[in-house]
Amino acid sequence: MQRGTARGITVARTTAGRDFQQVSGPRVAAAPVIHSVVATTLAHALESPADYPGSQWYWAKRDGRVTALAMHTPPRPFHVATVDTHVARAIARRVLADGLHVERVGGLVTGALAFAETIAFESGGHIRVVRREGMHDLPRPPRHPEGVPGELRAARESDIPLLDTWARAYLEETGTEAPPRFPLQQWVSRGDMRVWDVDGEPVAMTHASRPHGGVSRISWVYAPPEQRGHAYAAATVAAVSALQRRAGHRCLLYTDLDSPASSRLYQRVGYRRVGDSCVLALTQVR
Repeated sequence: MQRGTARGITVARTTAGRDFQQVSGPRVAAAPVIHSVVATTLAHALESPADYPGSQWYWAKRDGRVTALAMHTPPRPFHVATVDTHVARAIARRVLADGLHVERVGGLVTGALAFAETIAFESGGHIRVVRREGMHDLPRPPRHPEGVPGELRAARESDIPLLDTWARAYLEETGTEAPPRFPLQQWVSRGDMRVWDVDGEPVAMTHASRPHGGVSRISWVYAPPEQRGHAYAAATVAAVSALQRRAGHRCLLYTDLDSPASSRLYQRVGYRRVGDSCVLALTQVR
């Protein structure tokens, strides 16, 4: 575990996920929405460490309290979970001091941009917007689309080959980075992966993370092209969200702001936009 200080903000780093879990737990509990991505990624990394080689976990302290979390889990972008620009810049300076080469950074816009600007200024590089995302929560019970045939069910082991194909198609369509191997086996065995079933045939899927700080993140929403136009994805999201709310969990999801159809799908279910995040590419001049 290593530490560094900048302008009264102490930034620490570890490669041990268990150590980070101990440090980050209170911060996740205090602000579960902004730290949802960190919490769910850490849970996956602890469960399947071989799928997260080279992972590094950062946290910042001010006045002795943990105020922000960040992580580097290649090939995913470096993730900064803060809107405090001073803290984001301190984390960036620590990353530079560590000699870590960051090609992409993601997080809420304010923090991610401050981090990227610091890296770009120090390296003489450039910043490019890769993806813009909207962060949405569900303030009330979801609206279920009417007249959609079929029903929600837990994914089965026999569904895994199909879900793996869908997951790879999802990554290609959205331009999302992920580990080489998807933890579908674990997700299915725990009941976290759900499909919409029509006459015995899966037509859409989604994943609901285990809750962290009472927040479950809805992701991996996908219907293959031949099944689109029937509201299967909307029905899946609505049904999964209803299950999470009945269990007492708050629902959170991200949408591609450059895909209006995606945003309309979630708004139709009842999700509201509560913040903006982004992924930025960094070209460093050495």
